[in-house]
Amino acid sequence: MVNTTFNVKPRQEVGKAVKKLRQARQVPAQIMGAMEQPISVVFGESAFIKLYESVGDTGLVYVSVEGESKPHPVLIEEVQVDPLTGQVMHVLLKQVNLNEKIEAEVPVELVNGKEIPGAVVITVRDVIEVQALPADLPEKFEIDISGLTEIGQDIKFSQLNYDKSKVKLMLSDEELDTPVVLLQAVKEEVEEAPVEAPAEGAEAGEAAAAPASEAEAKSE
Repeated sequence: MVNTTFNVKPRQEVGKAVKKLRQARQVPAQIMGAMEQPISVVFGESAFIKLYESVGDTGLVYVSVEGESKPHPVLIEEVQVDPLTGQVMHVLLKQVNLNEKIEAEVPVELVNGKEIPGAVVITVRDVIEVQALPADLPEKFEIDISGLTEIGQDIKFSQLNYDKSKVKLMLSDEELDTPVVLLQAVKEEVEEAPVEAPAEGAEAGEAAAAPASEAEAKSE
């Protein structure tokens, strides 16, 4: 396995000074977790985006802080993004013990899909919780759905392809035998016939006719 490394610098800026870092497209971050004290660091936004696209939330990264002799094994715990500009505002890096198993959510990715008339592929879960050593966490569960050709077919959790000697799905035996992906019929929407509104003045005409009828009855 190739180790992923990421170089960062220690950060002294706090409070309002952090705004200047962001203006320069630098990302403030903290390393926390299996350590005595959190470490404030900073790194370039473009370099981080490239890293995050590569490792996601479950890829182990060795963060090398300038001035320190040993790298920090971390997972990307949280990424705060400005909803309007898309700029990365802050990152939380979680240091892990390489000898202790952890639980993490691994995303599901469907591949080799094809359009089937009258059917739609349903993903029961977008992420699957697993337990493994940090270095053994899968980046994703890639599911080949090319074999789903008829409505009612599915792929169960127990059929997923991963190293079962290193990774444990956090599911019960009953859940393992349930679908993670299935092919379902498309429900046709039945359009209701429009209800015709009464002609203008119809109700008023009927109401006006009533007193006249009563008057006629009295005159008789």
